[in-house]
Amino acid sequence: MNPEPGRSEQVVADYRQRKLGHSALRRIHELIEGFERERAFDWTAARIGLLALVVLLSVSLYFLLSGERITLG
Repeated sequence: MNPEPGRSEQVVADYRQRKLGHSALRRIHELIEGFERERAFDWTAARIGLLALVVLLSVSLYFLLSGERITLG
């Protein structure tokens, strides 16, 4: 018996490793793209929230500094 694997077995093993490597690399790229999409959404949501906060503060300061009386109810 020959203890060393034959040439065709080495070719098959190399092919499987290369295929597994490509599959793993593709999955990593898909994960990175997903993180990038989430990051873009987070950035957009943060800008909208900051704009809403600035508008709310502006309206609050206007009523606070205008000297008019505001009553609730």
